[in-house]
Amino acid sequence: MQIRFNDRFLGEVASKGYTGKLPFPVEVATKFRQRIIQIKNASHTQDLRNIKSLHFEKLKEKKYEGKYSIRINQAYRIIFSVDTENGNIEIICIEEISNHYS
Repeated sequence: MQIRFNDRFLGEVASKGYTGKLPFPVEVATKFRQRIIQIKNASHTQDLRNIKSLHFEKLKEKKYEGKYSIRINQAYRIIFSVDTENGNIEIICIEEISNHYS
């Protein structure tokens, strides 16, 4: 699956290109990169839904209308949207990393 980053900073974190102070723990950045690999290896969002540990879900809050999330760990989530091109190619657009409990 293709991935786009709506936040350049997250794109740099995903590619290990960011070396400054992170706004979240280093373990979250490491797990974030692992999740990005899982997304890239998936053919469709259904593949991500089938991995129960990701807790793939459509978000219900008004500010996240049309957005989905998967778990990075117990507290942090990747917030993203799904676009389609040519009728069936799904593209994940990474929006943010959210601390679910803050």
